[in-house]
Amino acid sequence: MRAQLALASALLAWAGNLALAYQPAVNYQLNCMGCHLADGSGERDRVPSLRRSMPLLSGSPEGRDYIIRVPGVAQSPLSDEETAALLNWMARNLSDSALAPGFVEFSAAEVQRSRPHPLARVRQTRRRLLQDSTGR
Repeated sequence: MRAQLALASALLAWAGNLALAYQPAVNYQLNCMGCHLADGSGERDRVPSLRRSMPLLSGSPEGRDYIIRVPGVAQSPLSDEETAALLNWMARNLSDSALAPGFVEFSAAEVQRSRPHPLARVRQTRRRLLQDSTGR
């Protein structure tokens, strides 16, 4: 009987933790929307738009590393799993263009590898990566 109570208690705790987890759209609202706005368009001359850059940057290893290492992502209170889910949601829902065929979803392991190394030169790195991806 004691083992059954312990198992039931563990299952209730696990289910309670799941109930506390937010969906990516809610995590976007709580952690990103204040600066990137509801549609990902950003604030002109202050916060870049995600609408054009997310599909471009998520298509290359260096661009993906950049996305994870920007301070807002790298220093987010979200877990690696929640961050990966949020980035995948953003790539699919806040883009002006379709994702490249063969888009590889962000993974928790990928987030865990990159996020401990926040970027210092965010604007310069972004500019270079976008130029590299568009050839302009």
